[in-house]
Amino acid sequence: MFGMQKLQLYALVGAAFVLGLLGIYSAGVVRGQDKIKRKIDEKRLANVRSQRKITNEIDDLDQDELFHRGTKWMRDD
Repeated sequence: MFGMQKLQLYALVGAAFVLGLLGIYSAGVVRGQDKIKRKIDEKRLANVRSQRKITNEIDDLDQDELFHRGTKWMRDD
């Protein structure tokens, strides 16, 4: 009878250990996903700032300068 109680105790300790490892693993996965999401958000923000900078630069150009820059990128047809 005493052996069965000891076996149950070991089973409970083992189960608690496995559950603890799973908790640590899942926390690491969530942390990794958050890190990836932050990097994506930072890249999006940098792209928006870059786009805004280019848009402001184009808006500041006069018509002649805008035409001159545009002809550089147009194909000759």
